[in-house]
Amino acid sequence: MNKKTALVSGGTNGIGKGAVLTLLNDGFNVVTFSRTAKRVKALVTKLKELKFSEDRFLILRADVNNEQELSKVVANAVSRFGSVDVLINNAGIGYFADSDKVDIARFGQMIATNIVGVALLTKLVVPQMKKQKSGLILNVASISGKVAFANGEFYSATKFGVMGFSQGIRDELKPFGIKVATLCPGMIKTDFFDEKELERRKKVWKGKIPQMLAVEDINRLVSLICNQSEHSDIQDLTIMPFG
Repeated sequence: MNKKTALVSGGTNGIGKGAVLTLLNDGFNVVTFSRTAKRVKALVTKLKELKFSEDRFLILRADVNNEQELSKVVANAVSRFGSVDVLINNAGIGYFADSDKVDIARFGQMIATNIVGVALLTKLVVPQMKKQKSGLILNVASISGKVAFANGEFYSATKFGVMGFSQGIRDELKPFGIKVATLCPGMIKTDFFDEKELERRKKVWKGKIPQMLAVEDINRLVSLICNQSEHSDIQDLTIMPFG
């Protein structure tokens, strides 16, 4: 049985929830959180229904933009399981607009979640990993962190930021035995895109929604990265829908 502990941000829905279930199945202890009490309760119920032992998971309420709340999450994780071996920075939001019609407040909120939230949780977990002299940080970015698209420039700005941050800390943390990976998927079939955004995109896609990735596709890569050998270093993976 794997004795390692993974901390996943945004793990109560979408690909974050998929990561939680995958890592529990892989034998990890798992800690995750959401700022929404309803989602916390729903995930606890789901994990109990799936017969996961309650001594292997911890689901908390916290906001990825609140340093005090995140500090408590990390402290509770270490107190409960003794370590944080894997950090998956998954929490993120999307906002898409024309460059001359952007709501700067919404753009700022996206920066706070997609970049500052990643940096903040990393800041709080790294001291524990340095103490252990080991660890893995997996930052979920996007294909939009490598290629910018029309109307997606503001989202891309945040994901390019995640990629730059990841590259920098990869070099910084390597001497401490800490690996840093990025995962860059194309479109995934989740509730990430609201109906308004899908309707806008359908016009670009000639009236129909194209093939998307499934959450299970991402789960396989999360498992691969988190279970890699000690002598391997998966630094970046890109996955796109075929066709």
